[in-house]
Amino acid sequence: MKKSEKVFKNIQKSQLIALLTPKSKNECVKAYELLRSSGVVLEIALRSEHAVGGIKSIIEKYPGALVLAGTVMTQEQAEKAIHAGAAGVVSADYIPEVVDACVHKDVMCVPGGLSDAGKQLVQKATGYGCSLEELRDKYPYQWVYKLFPAFSGKLSNMDLPLSWKGPFRNLTVIYTGGITLDTLREAIRKAPEGIFCASALTKNMEKPALMKEEIHQWRETLRPHLLKPKKNTESQRTA
Repeated sequence: MKKSEKVFKNIQKSQLIALLTPKSKNECVKAYELLRSSGVVLEIALRSEHAVGGIKSIIEKYPGALVLAGTVMTQEQAEKAIHAGAAGVVSADYIPEVVDACVHKDVMCVPGGLSDAGKQLVQKATGYGCSLEELRDKYPYQWVYKLFPAFSGKLSNMDLPLSWKGPFRNLTVIYTGGITLDTLREAIRKAPEGIFCASALTKNMEKPALMKEEIHQWRETLRPHLLKPKKNTESQRTA
């Protein structure tokens, strides 16, 4: 199984991604070590000069590690992140060159924004030389988009993905931007099967006990949904 397939399954299972803007390469390794037992996937933001080196350091120490590269804004950044060992690439916007670089390497690509969900799916399908239906069924780790920002002050954009999921059935959506423990409850109510990404999950890096407690609170907030049986998406497709 490809690394992108594995990390996609992991984030679907845990529904949580912890975002880190590292101050050093060692901080990336530390964050991964603190998170791995919880099942929460680590996303390392490339707005830090230590990000690519941090991803490399994690993979060197833990060859099977599954980490995401975030805030990837250029083709060059995408290629460096993939070469470093990232299992997936996440962007703050829809950047066609980044999508092409990821599809070329068959690496999960998660563009983001408040629109363009369909455009990036069509570009991916074109890159693979397949139909949209084949992209969804054969490359589910590419049938994904990021709502960003999910919350902006008092404004919620949580209803936007409802319009995407009409024409793009079973689209996996990652919700980020303004996701805190306080807004998580509303987010789950709007998107019970969503994936939620937040820097709050790594804010207590220097105090591991507090960081683990924060993760525990998030998981407890998600628990009522996690205990429910998942929908049979295959039967939905054939119904």
